[in-house]
Amino acid sequence: MRESVRCEVVERLVQAALVDDRRYAETRACTLADRGAGNDRIRHELAFAGVEDELADAVIESLASEAERAQRIVARRGASAKTARYLAGKGFSDDVVHAVVARKRDEALG
Repeated sequence: MRESVRCEVVERLVQAALVDDRRYAETRACTLADRGAGNDRIRHELAFAGVEDELADAVIESLASEAERAQRIVARRGASAKTARYLAGKGFSDDVVHAVVARKRDEALG
């Protein structure tokens, strides 16, 4: 398929609202967040799919906070070094991982 034809087809799909970067980004970010991904992982996945940085940032801002999502995981898995590694591997920021795991440990201690 020639490049000009491909561009024309994409333009028609965009005009018909069949291709919508914002809708894709929102849906994908929600799916990843529901599966336990942190902001860094979500941002990476959206960038890999070709979503612009500004749109990705706006979509991530609309999600539940990263700390809230991490707290749910810590509540389920426990506050341990293993959970901290799990959160880091899922793309949660170091600050959030340390804060959430430490807070849960402090609550357990009294």
